[in-house]
Amino acid sequence: MPKENEKQHIFTRRAVIFGGLQAAAFTALAGRLYYLQFIKSDEYATLSENNRIKLLLVAPERGHIMDRFGIPLATNDKNYRLFIDYSTLSQNKFQQTVSQIKNLIVLPEKKIKALEVTRVSSASMPELIKEHLTWEEVSLIELHRLEMAGVNIEVGQIRHYPFGEKAAHLIGYVGAVSEQELSEDDQPLMRLPEFKIGKNGVEKMLEERLRGAAGLRQLEVNVHGVPVREVGNRESIPGENVRLTIDSRLQDYTSDMVKGESAGVVVMDVDTGNILALVSMPGFNPDSFSKGIANDYWTELSSNLKAPLLNKAITGQYPPGSTFKMLVGLAGLEAGIVNPHSTVHCPGHYFLGDHQFNCWKEGGHGTVNFRTAVQQSCDTYFYTVAERVGINPYANMARKFGLGHVHDLGLISEKPGIIPDPDWKMKRYKQRWTGGDTINCSIGQGYVLSTPLQLAVMTARMATSLEVKPRLYVPAGEERPEFTPMSVKPELLQLNREAMSAVCNEPSGTAYGKRIEEPRFMMAGKTGTSQVRKITQRGVKQETLPWEARHHALFVGFAPVDKPKFAAACIVEHGGGGSAVAAPIVRDVLLKIQQLDEQDRANGQIPAANETKPGETKPGETKPVTEKTGT
Repeated sequence: MPKENEKQHIFTRRAVIFGGLQAAAFTALAGRLYYLQFIKSDEYATLSENNRIKLLLVAPERGHIMDRFGIPLATNDKNYRLFIDYSTLSQNKFQQTVSQIKNLIVLPEKKIKALEVTRVSSASMPELIKEHLTWEEVSLIELHRLEMAGVNIEVGQIRHYPFGEKAAHLIGYVGAVSEQELSEDDQPLMRLPEFKIGKNGVEKMLEERLRGAAGLRQLEVNVHGVPVREVGNRESIPGENVRLTIDSRLQDYTSDMVKGESAGVVVMDVDTGNILALVSMPGFNPDSFSKGIANDYWTELSSNLKAPLLNKAITGQYPPGSTFKMLVGLAGLEAGIVNPHSTVHCPGHYFLGDHQFNCWKEGGHGTVNFRTAVQQSCDTYFYTVAERVGINPYANMARKFGLGHVHDLGLISEKPGIIPDPDWKMKRYKQRWTGGDTINCSIGQGYVLSTPLQLAVMTARMATSLEVKPRLYVPAGEERPEFTPMSVKPELLQLNREAMSAVCNEPSGTAYGKRIEEPRFMMAGKTGTSQVRKITQRGVKQETLPWEARHHALFVGFAPVDKPKFAAACIVEHGGGGSAVAAPIVRDVLLKIQQLDEQDRANGQIPAANETKPGETKPGETKPVTEKTGT
C-alpha cells in the first residue's frame, strides 16, 4: 500500500510538472501569437505586401528638341526591348529560358555569356537582353512568353534625329550612362539598363530640361515572382520640349552648300544674337550613336581625314587670314597712327629690317588707304599699320570684337582661339615677341587662331556697332537682349562697313564677282585665305598641292548692306582661295535667309523686330553704295 501511494505521488508530481510545462509552452505560444498578430501586425503586413508587390521604375519620355518654328530636330521613336528578371529564375530555369529565346531570335554568343556573368552577380534589376526588336521578333516572343519564365517585353523609346548629319554636331546624341556619370549623379533612374542621357551638343547642354522624372509601377507577383497584374502606377513626368534659335530650313540649306567639304558655317541674327544655323561638315549619323555605334562605323569616322567627329563651327581653330586685317586697321585708326585718308604705297612687298614680307599681289596695289586696302586686301598696308601701332593695341581690338575667348553657347568643347601678345608668347614658348611676329599676325597668320563662331560674332559687331552676344537657346519669357555699344568710334565702324561693302559691290573688290546682285539683299564682307604651311613662291596653284597642304578659304559677311540683319562666317578647310570658295557659300546663305525672312514676314510668322521709323537709323545702318572703281 505504501508503494502504491508513493507511485501515485510520483505520477501526480510528473503530471503537474508536465502540465505546467504544457501551460508554459501554451502561454508562450499564445503570447508570441499575440505579439505577432497584434503588436507587430503592421510590420509583418508590410513585409508580406513587399513579397507580393514588385516596384519597377519607369523611364520618362525625353523631351523633344525643335527649331524656332517648332520643327523637330530630335524626337523619340518606339523601341521594343526584351528583359530577363534573374530574381525569378534558378540556374536550370535561366538556361532553359535563354535556350528558348535563342530559338526564337538571333542572340549573339557574347551577349549570352554576359547574361550569365550578370546573373551570377545577382543583379537587382531586370537585365536588358536585346533592344530594337522587329515586330516579327516581338510577335514570336509574345506567342511563347508563358513558356519562358522571367521574360518580359517593354516598349521604350529611342532617340531619332530627322536631320541626320546635317545637325549632328549641333544637336548631339544620347548614350548609355557611364560609370563616371553614375558616380556624379547616382539617381536610381540612372541605373536603369535602357536609360540614356545626352552626350554631346544640345542633348548634353539641356540634359536637365530634357530628362524628365521617373514613374513607378506596382506589380502583383505570384510565388514565383512572375507579374500577374498591375496594382498601382505613378506616371513618369516627360522631359521639357525645348525650342532653339535655329532655323531648320537654313540649317538644311547651308549643310547642302558645304556638302563634300570640310567646313564650318555660322549664321546669326545681329539684332538678337540668335544663332540661325550652326553647321559642321562632314557630319555623322547620330542615330547610330543612340542605338550603339558599330565598330566598323566608328573606325570609318575616326580615320577620316576630314574629321567628321569635330564640330568645326565652335571647336575648329584656324588662322583667320585677311578677315583679321580690318581689326588691325581699326586699331591704327583708333590710336591715331593713321587716318581714313592716310595712304601707303604697296610695291608688292614690305621690308622689316632686311627681311622681306610679300603682299599677295605681285607688283603690288599702288597707293591705298584703309578703305581701298580692305577692299583689295592689300597686305602691305596692314604690315605698315601693324608695325606702327604695335601688337597690343590690335590684339585688344580683336578681343573687343569677340576673338580670343569662349562665347559660352552652352555646347561642350567650344574653343577660345588665340589672340597672342608678348605675355602670351613668353608664357607659352618662353620667348620674346619680335617685330616679325607683329607683321605675321597682322594678316591673320602666325599665332592667331579663331573659330567660325568668333568670326560670326566679330562680323555681327562690325555690322551693328553693338557688342552682340550669340545665343542658341532662349528660355520662355526671357526678354529681348539689349547690347552695349562698341567702345570704338562710330565713324570708324561706319568706315569699316563701307570698306566691307566695297569688297563685294565695287569692281576692284576681292569678292565683286561673288556679290548679291539684287539691291535690297546686297551684302558686305571680307575675303580671307590662310596658309597652313609656308609657301615662298607666289602663284602656286592650290589644286596641284595635296589636299592637306592647301590654304583654308574664309569669308565673313553681313546683309543687307543698308540695314544689317544677318551675319555669317564660313571656313572651308584646305579649300583654296576665300573669294573663290568661301564667298559664294556665304553669298548664297545670306541671300537664302533674307528671302526666308521676307517670306516669313509676309506670312506673319515672325514679328518685324527692331523696325525703324522713317528718317531713323540703327547703329549699324549704312547708306546705299554706288559703284566706284575703288582706287
